[in-house]
Amino acid sequence: MRLFIYLVVTSLFISCSSKKNKPIKALLITGGCCHNYEYQKKKIQEFTTNKINIEWEVLHEGGDLKDYKSSIYNLENWSSNYDVVVHNECFGKTKDDNFIKKVVDSHLKSDIGIVMLHCAMHTYREGNEGKEAWTKMIGLESKKHDHQDNYIVKNVAPQHPIMKNFPKVWKAPKDELYVVAQEFSSITPLAKAKSFKDSKNHTCIWTNKIEDNNIFGITFGHNNETFESPEFQEVFNRGLLWATGRLK
Repeated sequence: MRLFIYLVVTSLFISCSSKKNKPIKALLITGGCCHNYEYQKKKIQEFTTNKINIEWEVLHEGGDLKDYKSSIYNLENWSSNYDVVVHNECFGKTKDDNFIKKVVDSHLKSDIGIVMLHCAMHTYREGNEGKEAWTKMIGLESKKHDHQDNYIVKNVAPQHPIMKNFPKVWKAPKDELYVVAQEFSSITPLAKAKSFKDSKNHTCIWTNKIEDNNIFGITFGHNNETFESPEFQEVFNRGLLWATGRLK
């Protein structure tokens, strides 16, 4: 009996250890208007693989369109191939509610980790029921952004593992601050920045949990300089690891 228990415990340990040692399977969905996605997709792969055991697939579609529908959502169980999906697309005028709800459902029916970056928050913003499902998954709603500037970002959750190495105050590279219209009670704000227009503090880094999904979000990421920032790279990497359940 003791031998049986030992073998079971050992097999479980080996199974868990092998899973942690396997590379993270990541999908980057990108494309659309208004951003240098050719540069951004290369930079994301570069600074993550320098620090994380991760393997990337990139879906870059839609050209400069604002109303594109990413093709991967036509595949059944597409999310089963990945541990995490990173959204860095800008399709704000895609408003087919049935399509958008299918996008959300395909995420939430699995326990895939989700990372929301910059214009992913404005993607699908002109939908109705679909937009509501998308913003609920993100954890907050934004319809517009402030002008580009060097915003002062304050770490409001220094004990959170994602924010462990993030400074108390970070002067961000010149970027856009997204104005948050509403926050859902499911989110945990990690950092906020003050708007120069309305003088309000808007959440710009956060986590969300929906069903079995861990969602990490950051609204900065408009200009190339942001992707060069060590602070941005560090918090992005830690957020991605948290979303996959591998942040120690």
